[in-house]
Amino acid sequence: MKKLLAISLILFFIAAETSAQSLRDRIRRQHIRQGFSSGQLTRPEALELRRDQFRYQQLQSRARRDGFVTPMERKQLRRMKMHQRREAFRFRHNNRYRVI
Repeated sequence: MKKLLAISLILFFIAAETSAQSLRDRIRRQHIRQGFSSGQLTRPEALELRRDQFRYQQLQSRARRDGFVTPMERKQLRRMKMHQRREAFRFRHNNRYRVI
């Protein structure tokens, strides 16, 4: 009985974590789409942000492949995410507008 409870709790937390990640990914994609539709992002900028997001997801899946994310992998993921955020801000505020 205890094993069943423990396994169900573990599965619940894994499911909650994956749904939260997919929500964050959807929000990021929506931000890119919104920036492009409002004219703040040009087509190449939006494409680069999507490409960076794809690279981040690939790196994240590679880091999690063995079941444990090492501190070095975690640091690399954090740096990549910070770079993406800075780049997105820079793209949105560079006074280049897409002609709507």
